[in-house]
Amino acid sequence: MRTYLAPMQDVTDLAFMRVLSRIGSLPDVFVTAYFRSTPTTCAMAENNLRCITENETGVPILAQLAGSAAAPLVRDAEHLLQLPVAGINLNAGCPAPLVNRHGAGAGLLRDLPALESAVQGLRACVPPGQFSVKCRTGWESAAEFSAILELLAAAAPDAVMVHGRTRKDLYKPGTVDVAPVQQAVRALACPVLGNGDIATAEQARYWLEHVTPAGVMIGRGAVRNPYIFRMLRGGAAPTADEMKHYYRVLAEETNRILHTKRTPAGHCNRMKKYLAYCYPDFTPEQEYALRRCTDIDSMLRLLCG
Repeated sequence: MRTYLAPMQDVTDLAFMRVLSRIGSLPDVFVTAYFRSTPTTCAMAENNLRCITENETGVPILAQLAGSAAAPLVRDAEHLLQLPVAGINLNAGCPAPLVNRHGAGAGLLRDLPALESAVQGLRACVPPGQFSVKCRTGWESAAEFSAILELLAAAAPDAVMVHGRTRKDLYKPGTVDVAPVQQAVRALACPVLGNGDIATAEQARYWLEHVTPAGVMIGRGAVRNPYIFRMLRGGAAPTADEMKHYYRVLAEETNRILHTKRTPAGHCNRMKKYLAYCYPDFTPEQEYALRRCTDIDSMLRLLCG
């Protein structure tokens, strides 16, 4: 069983990776937010690069690429492979309209020749054991997934992470469908990891027992409860004091990477990117106050008492 931290733009960043290390709840693998590959640009985003070059946690990290054309993806993969990465991950799942308009992310799922060219090109340039694909189950319908699986099987990636939604589903609650994910487990020779609304350790264990025994990829659930990786190794659920410790460490680590560039209000706004996934654990009054915080001391008093 393998656990991956799912990539979330501006959330599962270097600060959050360091937090997981400090609280003793690490996944087996990190994945960067996507590097955007275009024909004219090698978009080596600084924040993503820091996740690779300043990763002191000891956890291997995959560099994720998003693009619609094989040549730029191969060009950028070859560059990233010169850095201390454990491999390359192709993003065929991001549902953001801006990304999809250019045929990248889940946009690849409505252009199967482009997807085939991308996975074949990357498979040819990425060393054995280091190429993976993260995808959804289709653009409009999971009925499209069989054709997607055929071309993935032909490319022989080393792992596939399947988000159990179509692009049309976006992130709507109740739309995760495990049946096509189980279909991928049966169809592919490589390990298949499950992703999509795995918010608790109990849900993760269900996936591991009934859907994707090779492993799970967790994003939002790990931001809300970063001790989930510890729990999946048999550790205890976090206490109230441990959650307060999490918020304090998160404030320290965000300040560590942002203090030269952000005002106190900017630091609070950066914290709110993570807290957006934690608000269900607070009262409406606490959430209201947290959303309007402009200094970190007031925010920590609300979070930690």
